[in-house]
Amino acid sequence: MSANGLPLGKCLVVGACGMLGHALVRQLLAAGESVRLFDLGVWDGPPGAQALQGDLRDAAAVDRAVEGMDTVFQLASAVWNPKLPRHLFEEINVDGHRHVIEACLKHGVKRLVYTSSMDVVLRGRTPIVDGDETLPYRPDANDEPYVRTKIAAEKMTLAANGKGALSTCAIRPVGMYGPRDRYHLPALIGLAKSPFAVRMGDGRARFSHVFCENASWAHLLAARQLGPGSPVAGQAYFVCDDGPAENFFTFLEPFLARLGLRLPKRSIPYAIAYPLAALVERLSPTSVFNRFSVIQTCVDMTFVHRKATRDFGYRPPVGRKEALERTVAWLLKEAKTVPAPESDATATVDSTT
Repeated sequence: MSANGLPLGKCLVVGACGMLGHALVRQLLAAGESVRLFDLGVWDGPPGAQALQGDLRDAAAVDRAVEGMDTVFQLASAVWNPKLPRHLFEEINVDGHRHVIEACLKHGVKRLVYTSSMDVVLRGRTPIVDGDETLPYRPDANDEPYVRTKIAAEKMTLAANGKGALSTCAIRPVGMYGPRDRYHLPALIGLAKSPFAVRMGDGRARFSHVFCENASWAHLLAARQLGPGSPVAGQAYFVCDDGPAENFFTFLEPFLARLGLRLPKRSIPYAIAYPLAALVERLSPTSVFNRFSVIQTCVDMTFVHRKATRDFGYRPPVGRKEALERTVAWLLKEAKTVPAPESDATATVDSTT
């Protein structure tokens, strides 16, 4: 892989210890870039980067991390999790991200690439087929703290474009997976092992995914094209894998097969699963069985990356077969040692769905 374009100078990766962060740091180091890391977690990846520990909510710590940098990749976020206190989404995704932008402006950073989410345009039960960047922000996100705060942060990012020396853009990964996935695949594999496991829907709904290394490659490509007057400046981009989108359970099946597991045979129709999930939400607000999870398995949610290909040459470098092999190898070797998601600012953009 090679990425041509503007020199990046000194790079800061905020949220480097997550799935996406690890992939991006490895690609930056492989390209010979000077890399600094900032995360609450302890860096356990390859050597060669300066690692700083800190909290996005600590403006002084963020300022110290950003000082002297030319390019900032802001990946850190409180991810969707019904068990997280609602105030953390505001404190991390909005206030913490504001600290990053303010520090970038203060220290004359040239480029800021922000990791947004496909969720900023989801419209509840309304299907999306081959969605692109012309879709408006979700209008009714006030009751969804994750979605509301991701929209706010993306808007802040794009509004900062052109202020001082700063050029900005936002990358919207679709359903992300890969090595170091702490949320997405492990939870589904755990469900498959349960004696109460069931499938939702009739198997016809399609959902877009992106391998973490493809998503990180999009960040790197966008940064290399980001500057005053660039078509990338001030823009948001969906990124996904090539190939047709699959049903959520069809996508999951080869991972389970390699782990010696099978898809659940029992299924619940969408017409029953949705009201049942609404009832469960009322009785147990922190349950992972909720309307959000039902929609993602029963309603079409597919996207295209034509704009990213046009503006900064994004083509997924890792095909689906190789992505499967790399992910399964990690699951077989290391999944048992991966810590559970924390209920504070250690949460990063490991998986946006």
